[in-house]
Order: sequence, then C-alpha cells, then structure tokens
Amino acid sequence: MSAPLPTVRYEYKCVAAPAALQVKSAKEVPTAVASYAALINKECQDRWEFYSMEQIVVNELPGCLAIFGARAEGTIHNMFVFRRPQTKVTL
Repeated sequence: MSAPLPTVRYEYKCVAAPAALQVKSAKEVPTAVASYAALINKECQDRWEFYSMEQIVVNELPGCLAIFGARAEGTIHNMFVFRRPQTKVTL
C-alpha cells in the first residue's frame, strides 16, 4: 500500500489594488496595464504567487450621525490575492 500524498495547504495575503486605470488616450493603455503587472511582480517574492484579483465592499459606519438616520456607506475596493504553500506539510 502506498503512502498518502501530502495535502498542500496555503497561506494567503491580500494587497490593495488600484480601483481603476486612468489614461488620457488609448495609446497609454499598454503602459497602464503594465503598471498592474509591476504591482503583482513586486509582491511575488519569497514564494508568493498571484492567485486572483477580488473585490470587497467596505462599509463605513456613520458613527454619531446614526441618530439622524445616517447609514453605513459601502465602497468597493479591489485587492490582489497571493498565496504560497505553508512550510508545514500535513497528511
């Protein structure tokens, strides 16, 4: 009987990503897109690999203005998700 294969477990980190690319003309699009790659490559050190880009809604609570009917305001933020194998191997 063969030994069970180890299960790979990952740890993750999230890094804020730009909300949008700003360009003045279509000629600038390749440079703007390359800036995304530069941000990703900067974080891909120490065995971190790019995993995905996700959006998250952050609700800002109104604080004392809630007594006047203010509600939480949600803002959408982009984040890059990176992962790397954990150093401990579990069976």
